[in-house]
Amino acid sequence: MLSRIGVIAASLVLLGSGTATAAADLTTRTDPSAPPSATPAAGPEKNTRAGSRPVSGKTPKAGPTFTQTDGTWQVNRTEAVLRNTVSDADGDKANLTFEVWTTNADGSPKAKVEIKDRPYGVLVSDYVASGKTAEVEIPHGNLKPGVTYTFHTSAYDGSLYETDWSPWAKFKIRDRAVDIKVPEPDKGAPTLNQDDHQQPQKIAQPTMAAVDPTQPPMGRSAADGWNCGELNEETGIQPCSRLVPDDSKKTRDALTKGTGSAKAALPHLVDWCPNLMDSHIKRYEACIGSFLFEYEGIVVKDGKPTGEVLNSSWALGQEVKLSRNTASFDQQLILVPVAVDAKFLSVTLNVEFDCLLADRCTTGQQGWDGALVWSGADPFTHSAVGTSSHTWTGTSADTLDLSTKITAYSPVANPAATRWHATDAEIRCDKIATTKPGCAFHKYIPTWVMNFDKTPVAVAHAWLIQSKLPTHPGSKAHNKPMFFLPVAAKNGPGHDPQKNRDVICPDSTNGSWASQHGHPDTTTVPEISASDKPSCDEFAYASTYNSGGMPANLGGLNPVSSGDACVQTYATRVKQGEWHLYDDERLAGPTWNEVCGRSAMSGWINSTSMGGAFSSGFSAKYRLLDQDPYWVSFPQFGHCDASKTPVTCTVPKP
Repeated sequence: MLSRIGVIAASLVLLGSGTATAAADLTTRTDPSAPPSATPAAGPEKNTRAGSRPVSGKTPKAGPTFTQTDGTWQVNRTEAVLRNTVSDADGDKANLTFEVWTTNADGSPKAKVEIKDRPYGVLVSDYVASGKTAEVEIPHGNLKPGVTYTFHTSAYDGSLYETDWSPWAKFKIRDRAVDIKVPEPDKGAPTLNQDDHQQPQKIAQPTMAAVDPTQPPMGRSAADGWNCGELNEETGIQPCSRLVPDDSKKTRDALTKGTGSAKAALPHLVDWCPNLMDSHIKRYEACIGSFLFEYEGIVVKDGKPTGEVLNSSWALGQEVKLSRNTASFDQQLILVPVAVDAKFLSVTLNVEFDCLLADRCTTGQQGWDGALVWSGADPFTHSAVGTSSHTWTGTSADTLDLSTKITAYSPVANPAATRWHATDAEIRCDKIATTKPGCAFHKYIPTWVMNFDKTPVAVAHAWLIQSKLPTHPGSKAHNKPMFFLPVAAKNGPGHDPQKNRDVICPDSTNGSWASQHGHPDTTTVPEISASDKPSCDEFAYASTYNSGGMPANLGGLNPVSSGDACVQTYATRVKQGEWHLYDDERLAGPTWNEVCGRSAMSGWINSTSMGGAFSSGFSAKYRLLDQDPYWVSFPQFGHCDASKTPVTCTVPKP
């Protein structure tokens, strides 16, 4: 080893005749016990000057939280802040040189961390008054998450160096909180057909309404849904009817196969209705059923039921098909005989299709395939399938209810009627969502699926925020739908969604948030888009009331004053074919109590993940209006577990 005087002399020559970088290259060392003067990064020593040498404090600290566990400082970011006091007996101001090393298993220094672009690979603080604390912040790219380091300091007063280093102080950088591995974006991936991801939504069965004139039932209960007509004085029969849910196999088979000699499959207006139990809707289709329509004759003598009842019933299924680009829509009713008592002789059914908002909805003529008369002697000769169309005639937006009434009668029994409508199958027609009028089942909540193959890392960000945060934006499992915020002219508050984005992802005169403050390792894709640059991706989306940028007084559900309050992540290509979504390790890790997410990623990936794919392929396609709810689903992430910390997953599943 060089003598102390020799090292100082060599350093003086190097500092006077070469660059700092050259000096650092020539004086890099591997001995943690070498004297401070071997690293004269603060300046040359003037050993001819008389006076006292400055001294480092005995308790160096690492932060910024400056908390210890078992003697190791716990640092919650890679841009660690290192501190120590410094004093000088002469009262001179002094600075500190901070030298950082990795550690062995026992905590002892292992290898010096060469701080990038700094002479001698060390950091030098500003001058501070004697007795005060000096500090430095380690720039990004020098420390790694989850690694334990140690550091020590030496003082310099502008002339003299401390003769020894301070005690070592160990510190550990926090582990990563997020590491989601995904493949390359595929520019050529086909557009998703969102219809493929819309599953039938179960709704309440229709409600029944009494139809005048009604008579008190004899031998039956109105509470059971029976609606009864007048007693036929000649035959002594009181007619009663009702509609009852029936999901038996017999009823479902009847509605699938019909009856009659041909036993051919019945036509269906909605192709997913066959064999479906109960009532369901999609955005433009409804299956109301399965039911039995029952018409009975209560035999009465001397004003009292005798106990004899004539029975008849039909399996009934109702289907409705709307159009998203026209104001007209169709419905179909299937009637399949299950039983007709021969004593009825025959039963005739009269069906009425009504639109309850008659001044803004017209109803066309019915068309029936199969007669609406069934003989009691041979009731299974045929089924009947009826169709009718309706047209909305409003000017802006209206909600419509379809109502159906069946009246049954026979030669020996008077009429009895039943009316029903499905409240949850309410139809909304509008001229707001698009330039063309259209109608939708607005109580159906559609599901938006992002295109994972095209923009996998953007999907990873949305999945992370939805799955991990207590707000769970768009999660069907947690019953936390997104609420659509259209352009200002089409939403109640008159609020521009861009203002939400400005809160989370602000631009300034110096550039965008992503270019100014986003993670420096954010990867762009110039091979896909030559002008690609870093961009800010927010979740929940800006065009929702769930957005962190949506003010509470305008209906915002999760308002924050700045995107700094969100979970911070970034997307980077580790190697060709392998991308990772990481938390921003330069900052404190997420608490997972945040209400929003902000991620730095490629602008092409960010804009492509939503852009026209959402507006034309989803919001317009399903005629979303202000505050309409929708789900967001990530099918490729079904195997990932967000309940743990760190959140790690590889998609697709290996």
